Amino acid sequence: MNPEKAKKIIEDIFNLINTPAESVAYTLDEKRGHIFSVTSAEFEKVAAVKVELPKDMVYLLKRIFNKDSKFGEEMFKCTIDINDAQSKADEGIKTKALNAAEQARSLKTDVDMEPMSSYERMVVHSTLAGLPDISTESIGVGKDRRLKVKYLAI
Repeated sequence: MNPEKAKKIIEDIFNLINTPAESVAYTLDEKRGHIFSVTSAEFEKVAAVKVELPKDMVYLLKRIFNKDSKFGEEMFKCTIDINDAQSKADEGIKTKALNAAEQARSLKTDVDMEPMSSYERMVVHSTLAGLPDISTESIGVGKDRRLKVKYLAI
C-alpha cells in the first residue's frame, strides 16, 4: 500500500462518518512501520460516546490496507494514532516497563508483567533492550502471553 493512498483512505473514512480529519501526518519508523497520526476534534466527541470506535477504526483501516495481501506476503505494517491516543498508551507501557526493570534490579529477581498484546510486548522489549543488566522474555500463550523482565547479575 502506498502511504499517500493510505492517507487518502484515512481521510475518506473519517469524512464518511462525519468526523473530518484536520490532518493526517505520515512517518516511517523502523520498528513500528508506517505511522499515520490523525487529528480530529470531531472524532473525540464521537469516541466519548462510542468508546470502542478508535480501536474499531484502526482495525478497519488495517484490514483495508492489507485486503490484497496474499498468504506469505509482507503485510502493510502500520500504526494509526488518532489524537495521540496510541502515543500516550505507548508512554504508559514504557513507564510500566521501566518500573518493572527497576523492581527487578532492586529485588535482584525476575518480574512478571501482566498479559499484553504482541504490540505492547514489542514496546516493552524495545524500551528495555539497551539495559545491560536487564533482559526480557515472552512467556505464556494466547491472551495470557506476557513478559518476564529478568535481572542479569553483572
